[in-house]
Amino acid sequence: MHEGERQREEEYESLPSEFTEPRSIGRAIALVLAGIGIGAGLALLLTPRRGEEVRDAIGRGYRKTVAGLSERAHDLREDLRERAHDLKADLQERAPKLLRFARHRVDRRFRES
Repeated sequence: MHEGERQREEEYESLPSEFTEPRSIGRAIALVLAGIGIGAGLALLLTPRRGEEVRDAIGRGYRKTVAGLSERAHDLREDLRERAHDLKADLQERAPKLLRFARHRVDRRFRES
């Protein structure tokens, strides 16, 4: 391995797990999106518009965000239900085979001893 590659690998391995775990990446993305939202809200508040226009714009943005989050939550619930149904069907199919295999292994161990 080239010295530069080894050094980069060591630097990556020395990073705290909070920077390399997939969950933390999702959290980082969420924080960036929250920062964008806060920045957009501040930009609206600091624009030279009338108060009513700013309130309307904030209200529209809020309603749009809430609708998007509600739709996303609905999609996630449906996906979870579907995955749970698939998992249940898979377990119902595999459980008898697994039990037969386990019984066979136990019987074989008792015969050997």
